[in-house]
Amino acid sequence: MIRFFTSTILTLSFVFTGISQDADGLLSKLSEKAKTYKTIDATYSSKMVDLKNNFTEETSGHILVEDDKFKLDLGEFVIISDGVSVWTYETETNDCYLDDAEMLIEEGMDPTRIFTIWEDDFKTEWKGHAMVSDKDCVQINLYPTHTEEKSYHTLQLFVDETALEVVRIVVKGREGMDTEYLIDSFETGVQIPTSIFSFETNKYPGATIIDNRI
Repeated sequence: MIRFFTSTILTLSFVFTGISQDADGLLSKLSEKAKTYKTIDATYSSKMVDLKNNFTEETSGHILVEDDKFKLDLGEFVIISDGVSVWTYETETNDCYLDDAEMLIEEGMDPTRIFTIWEDDFKTEWKGHAMVSDKDCVQINLYPTHTEEKSYHTLQLFVDETALEVVRIVVKGREGMDTEYLIDSFETGVQIPTSIFSFETNKYPGATIIDNRI
C-alpha cells in the first residue's frame, strides 16, 4: 500500500503555463504556476501492469489539497492529513492508522508537493511528440538522480500543448511494474470545508484507531 500511495503522490495532475523545447525552462514555469494554487480538486484513473507476473489492475482516485492538508481517496484506502497528523483508513478491515505527518513526509509521501516534485533531484529530457487519445502531446521524461532510493527509474509526462495540461503520466518501475495515470478532472480555487482534512469517526462507524505515533 505504501508503494502505491507513494506512486500516486508522485503522479497526479499538472498544468503548464507555456510550451518550449527547453524541458527545464518549462518545468520552472510550471513550478511558479503551481505555487499560486490555493486549493486543488482532482480525479484520475490508473492502470498498473506487473510485467513479471502478467498482472493488470485498474483503479481510480480523488484528491483534495489545501496548503499542507490533503485528502486522498483510493477506494480501498482513504488517506487524510491536517498537516500535523495522517489518518490512513482501510475500508476492508475498518482499521485506521494514525501517524505523524512529518514522519511520512520524510519518507517522500507528501501530496502537497506533487506539483513541484521535479525540483527534487531529477534529470529532465524533452522526448518530442507522441499521440495520447488522439491528442498531439509533448513527452518529457524525469529521471531521479538517486535511483537506488526510488522504486521507479523514470516518470513520463505527456503534455497537451493546446490545453497546456499533462494528460497522461507513466511511472516506470525498477522491478517490472509500470503504472499509467490519466487525468480525468482538475480544478483549482475550489471551496473545501475544513472538516474534510480530519478523520471524523462518525463517518466511519466502528473504525479501530491504531496510533503509530511515538
